[in-house]
Amino acid sequence: MLTKVSELSRRIYLSKCILNKRKELVDLGMNYGLLNRKTIQCSQDLDKLINLYMQGSKITEYKFYYIL
Repeated sequence: MLTKVSELSRRIYLSKCILNKRKELVDLGMNYGLLNRKTIQCSQDLDKLINLYMQGSKITEYKFYYIL
């Protein structure tokens, strides 16, 4: 049970991080332009967060199918 709770809290935390990073990316893009180093770095950071979130989804799906 503890594993499910920690997985859920991890996904919630990552979701909040993704939303915050997305807002930051929009602000940077508007203020500095899309080709600015800060904007590009923020975009790459957002990609990493999304990848972490999606990896968690795949693990959960795998466990679900494994149980069946």
